Amino acid sequence: MRDSTVLPVLRMLPVSMLVSHEDVDPRRTEKLSQRLLDEGRLKNPPVVASIPATDQFVILDGANRAMAFVQMGIPHIVAQVVSYADPGVVLDTWYHVVSGMPLAEFEERLIKVTGMQLDACSLIEARQALSTNDAAAYIICASGVRVVRNSERHIHQLNGRSDSAPIFSADIHLLNRICDAYKGRADIHRASNDIWEIQTPYYPRITALVVFPRFTPSDILSIALNGEKVPTGITRHIISPRAININIPLGVLWAGWPIEQKEKWLHDWLMERMASNAIRYYAEATFTFDE
Repeated sequence: MRDSTVLPVLRMLPVSMLVSHEDVDPRRTEKLSQRLLDEGRLKNPPVVASIPATDQFVILDGANRAMAFVQMGIPHIVAQVVSYADPGVVLDTWYHVVSGMPLAEFEERLIKVTGMQLDACSLIEARQALSTNDAAAYIICASGVRVVRNSERHIHQLNGRSDSAPIFSADIHLLNRICDAYKGRADIHRASNDIWEIQTPYYPRITALVVFPRFTPSDILSIALNGEKVPTGITRHIISPRAININIPLGVLWAGWPIEQKEKWLHDWLMERMASNAIRYYAEATFTFDE
């Protein structure tokens, strides 16, 4: 190992102890299941954080991977365990580029979403409304910018949050209903900015850009504890350092061994990796082109 002082924490965990805070994409889960079976190994571990006062872990990244394990009946998984208190864990938000769906169909399905009020506005006004919690989201398309307000916001809220808090249970439900309007009918890509002119050259068939609110770590933990789920692919956890390419054989994870035996196997595997100088740390920002 070179240039890194602390290794990522890898643990052997029962899949049943992992709790997702986000919905999963059945198409991605199916593809991941097939890839895992074809490759016969877990290449990149999900990233999880302990849920206080429980023996459970919330999945910060890798919900589709964990669901693939559930569907395949694999009882254990190797996960990277992190803490929200770690400065190397940053919570950000992805936006949805909705592509390949006729705008008329998108708008027709959108206006049928219950509990939603759409108001035309400028991009600056939409950003302001979202930042002050006056909106649940905003949507940009060729016909303009519209802010999404929640008519049910005053009815439900997550436990322990004040009336002025940004993330309400009713908002979570509304965001899922908005995504249901195009999920399975359009291609969904992730974006980190809300500039229409930046997105259109990369997505010629772009229909809309859906901009979501920013969540906090306490939101994520509360959502997981309450059994809520945000739409798939909108929370973005930036983890540094991040463990990748661990290549754990599925046979070990699938085996009927007690977890203590699998934990010892993982410890021995890590020691062997260390002894053979097989672990590398790269500080450079990286683009990967084969995911």
